[in-house]
Amino acid sequence: MARIQDRDRLYEFLLRYENMTFHWAFNKLEYRGLSNFPTDGAIILAPNHCNTLMDALAVLSINNDPKVFVARADIFKKPRLAKFLRFIKILPISRIRDGKEALLNNGDTIEESISAICDGVPFCILPEGAHRPKHSLLPLKKGIARIAMGVIDRAGDKMPVYIVPIGLEYGDYFEYRSTLLVNIAEPIKLQDFLSEHKGETENEIYHKILLTLEERMKDTIIYLPDDERYTGLWELMNLGYSDHKVNSLYGRMRWMQHAASMMIKRNPELIEWAEKIAKKREQRGISLKASTSKRTPLEGIGKAAILVLIFPLVALFSILLIPALILIGIIKPKLKDKTFINSIRHVALYIINVPIQIILSLVSLFFLPWWVCPLMIVGSLAAPTVFYEYINDWKHLIAYFRLRSDKPLRKALDKIKEQSQKILSKN
Repeated sequence: MARIQDRDRLYEFLLRYENMTFHWAFNKLEYRGLSNFPTDGAIILAPNHCNTLMDALAVLSINNDPKVFVARADIFKKPRLAKFLRFIKILPISRIRDGKEALLNNGDTIEESISAICDGVPFCILPEGAHRPKHSLLPLKKGIARIAMGVIDRAGDKMPVYIVPIGLEYGDYFEYRSTLLVNIAEPIKLQDFLSEHKGETENEIYHKILLTLEERMKDTIIYLPDDERYTGLWELMNLGYSDHKVNSLYGRMRWMQHAASMMIKRNPELIEWAEKIAKKREQRGISLKASTSKRTPLEGIGKAAILVLIFPLVALFSILLIPALILIGIIKPKLKDKTFINSIRHVALYIINVPIQIILSLVSLFFLPWWVCPLMIVGSLAAPTVFYEYINDWKHLIAYFRLRSDKPLRKALDKIKEQSQKILSKN
């Protein structure tokens, strides 16, 4: 059997295609700290895990180099699926919840992972071990430290060994064509780290690796304490940010980090009030984006008129998405975890639908003028952007008018926004 790190030209072609289409999944995609990504040695990538498959694709998109991943072992039970997952360089790993016997099967995966890392292929493990759509972190698992120490045992001083913290900061976990900041922090160079902690026990070293990694990961995202303040704090920060103009997603993240620390210190009562208002807003189906909109009612009417006028064009593009939209419509109601929706959309739109449209385009050569074929291919690639931008515009516009019609809620949000900005302006 071929080693997982061995070169595969089909994989490399598909990787470039995926990285191209991944950029189209976002209205804005920003990379920060690319100079921190090591260019030599053994590389272990450690992103936060908040948006299912999209997290792995975000790491993959940093460059066009192959990367090896691990995923939960239960999805490898079907032989054909397991074969495909290996082709796209994903290895199975069992978790504690799978039972002690299952954990014994991790030996082969760890060995393959170490082999790939030592051969210079970056290896990605999501150290939280589970995903959650929150601007926070779950406790990190020891697996990443064990693999890193295994690489040190194998490589010694022959090559530097790095753990690279990566922050994935999404504008929205459930909306397709939102924003994403991929923020790469300064790596932990294991040889230097171990020199600083000579004489300590293995458990102490594992603990300190995870502690250092956690601190660097927290600094790459809008980290909020995962407690009863979370919802209110997130509401306050977004309302307070609405009057600020920061051009970059990184700048927004830094502003929000500062705002969070200020809000926690200054006014817990305001956080509690903001949480109550956030629940009312969500019950009314009003998005946070609509709550921070500066659009006037006249501008809203103008936007609605434009959306009505361009509907025929959007409908034309939507015809090319029919197979994908049917598939998404079938799967979406069955999802127990709604965080998977954007991963499903991305796979349906670009991995399944585009090949179908290319086949139909080639068939059209036998029945229609030749120029129909390239038009269909270009149209199928552009259609998801056109369709979801249009849907999102309507969704936020409807939420905006819903808020305009709810005067008490609008007044409460304005009051919270005013107090939030007053607190933040003091520092």
